[in-house]
Amino acid sequence: MKNAFLIIGILIVIQIVLTIFYQVLRNTKENQLIKAIQNNNFDELDRLLSAKSTKFLIGEYNREYLRLNALMMQGNKKQIDAAFDKLIPMARNKKSKFDILSKAFEYYVFEEDKKHCDKLLKEIEKLEDQTFLDTCKMKYDVLVLKKTNHIAELEKDFDTLPIMQKFTNSFLLSEQYKNAGNPTKAKYYENLTKSLVEGKK
Repeated sequence: MKNAFLIIGILIVIQIVLTIFYQVLRNTKENQLIKAIQNNNFDELDRLLSAKSTKFLIGEYNREYLRLNALMMQGNKKQIDAAFDKLIPMARNKKSKFDILSKAFEYYVFEEDKKHCDKLLKEIEKLEDQTFLDTCKMKYDVLVLKKTNHIAELEKDFDTLPIMQKFTNSFLLSEQYKNAGNPTKAKYYENLTKSLVEGKK
C-alpha cells in the first residue's frame, strides 16, 4: 500500500513537471512568433509556423490565425482570401466565430468587396447578435453600397457618445457626405475623425 502511494506521488510530480515544461516551451515559441511579426520578419514567421515543434505546441487554428495577421500586414489579398476561407469553418465556438467573422467583415467592407461581404452577412446572421449585425449592415450600406441613409441616426446625440463611438460615427458620416456630394460636411467629419484618433477630443 505504501509503495502504491509512493508511485502515485511520483506520477503526480512527473505530471506537474511535464505540464510546467510544456508551458515554458509553449511560451517560448509564442514569444518567437510574436517577435517575428513585430519585426516584419515574415520568412522567419513562416519557418516557425511550419516547424514540427510549433505544430506540437500550438493548435492549427491559432497557427493559421497568426499567419492571417501576417498576410494582412503584407496586403496579399489572394492569400488573405484563402486564409479566411480556411479559418472561418475552423471556428467552433461562438466567441471564435464572432472574432473571425468580425475580422473578415471589417477587412472586406473596407476593401468594398461586395461578394465576400454578402456571404459574411449570412454567416453573421447565424450568430444571433442583432447589434453586431446592424452595425455590419450599416458599414455595408455606407462603404459598399455608397448609401446615405444613416446620416440622421449617426448625428443624433453625437456629442454625448463615448470616444470610440464618436470615432466610428464620424468616419461613417464623412463617408456618407462624400457619397451625397457634400464635400464641406465630409471634410468636417474627416477632420473630426483625425482629431479623435490623435486624442484631441
